[in-house]
Amino acid sequence: MAKLTAGTDFSPRLSRSSGQGIIQVDYGDTTVYLWGSVEGKHWTLIESFTADAIKEVVLTPFFVVSGSASDQTTVIGTSQVWISETRGG
Repeated sequence: MAKLTAGTDFSPRLSRSSGQGIIQVDYGDTTVYLWGSVEGKHWTLIESFTADAIKEVVLTPFFVVSGSASDQTTVIGTSQVWISETRGG
């Protein structure tokens, strides 16, 4: 399990088989935006969280969390996010 830090890229340990992960959001005072990228430069918004949540996600080579729907570097205040990697396939 890894704690994600706002604005800092996280790279799961992907294997040849498809991987899945579990995201846990401990909502504090800021909406959390989860972004993904296949090459680490062009980011796509995956989902936003406005409450505590646990959700399964398909792992991308790069993730980042942010407090903004338009900027991947915005802090997430007191909100916290963890990812636990699982393996599918």
